[in-house]
Amino acid sequence: MTGDDNLSADAALREVDRAQGAVRKSSRRGARFFLGMWLGSTGYWLATLLGPETVKNYASLALGALIVAGGVYMVRQRVYDRLLYRLAFPITWASMGTTVVAAVYNMFLHPQDPGPLWAVAGVLVALIASAPLLYGAVRMFRSTGDR
Repeated sequence: MTGDDNLSADAALREVDRAQGAVRKSSRRGARFFLGMWLGSTGYWLATLLGPETVKNYASLALGALIVAGGVYMVRQRVYDRLLYRLAFPITWASMGTTVVAAVYNMFLHPQDPGPLWAVAGVLVALIASAPLLYGAVRMFRSTGDR
C-alpha cells in the first residue's frame, strides 16, 4: 500500500485481495512446512528403528538439515495466518512429546536385531512420533481450501 489516504473503492478492494492472498500463501507455506517435517520425521524414525548403523547417522544429519532449512523458511515469512500462529506451539510441543516417547522406546524397548513383529512396532512408533506434524499439515491445508 502506498500510504495514500484517498483510495478509491476499487483500489481498496484490490489491496484487501492482495492482503488476503498473502495470508493464504503463508497458510500454504505453513502446511508445506508441517508436511515436510512429517515426512522427514517419519523417515528419520523408520531409518533409526529399522536401518543399519550408517543409515542412522545419515538420517540424523538429514533431519538436522531439514529442521534448519525449515526454520529459516518459516522465519522469512512476513505474514502469518491466525491458524498457523495458533497451531505452531501446540504442534511443536506435541511433536516433542511424541519424539521423547519414541526415543525412550528406541533406548529401552527396541532390540538390536528386530524381527518382523518388532518391525511393525517400529513403524507404529515412527507414525505416532510424527503424527502431530501430519495433523498440523492437514489442518493448514484444510484452512487454505476453505477460503
